[in-house]
Amino acid sequence: MGARIIIPHRGLAQAKTRLATSLSPEERAFLASQLLQRVLRVAREVSNDVVVISPSRELREIVEESGASLAVQRGLGLNEGLEQARFDALADGIETLVVLHGDLPNLSAADVEALAGSLPADGLPGVAIAPDRAGTGTNALVLRPPGVIGFRFGVGSFARHLAEVDAAGVPLVAVNRAGLAFDLDTPADLARWLEMGDAA
Repeated sequence: MGARIIIPHRGLAQAKTRLATSLSPEERAFLASQLLQRVLRVAREVSNDVVVISPSRELREIVEESGASLAVQRGLGLNEGLEQARFDALADGIETLVVLHGDLPNLSAADVEALAGSLPADGLPGVAIAPDRAGTGTNALVLRPPGVIGFRFGVGSFARHLAEVDAAGVPLVAVNRAGLAFDLDTPADLARWLEMGDAA
């Protein structure tokens, strides 16, 4: 796949704070590490160009062992980090940008290929969005060209990304696949995953 995959990450110590009632800090860091390694393995199956953007330099060993590269985030915030990664991608002449969250435990290479493959043919501009299970958040994006819309991650991001696409006037595809929709974020998510595994 001729695209760069960007995986934003807060760092292991800062990850999964919403699981504090279920897991110790050490357990949360371990879980975040396992989830990131899973997403990295899948991303590297699909693309040779995978970048993790994070303020945490401690991720370097995990990232580089997977064959990906780490870009140290200079500012704060998810959208700010993605803008930094997008700037670098544009400077490198990247034509298609894929954004994947690092907490998708059931993600497969087929999921990523289906997401990227849903863009218009012949290299035309377009956006593909994978909503979360609730249909309110955004778990993955594909942008061609990389600057076609702004990043609007956060509460209610799916609707805000749809508004960005509408304003840009480019084709949009919403991709609903279980591996893209299920993110492990809350105690309820953790319980569901432990009970159902890949069926979650």
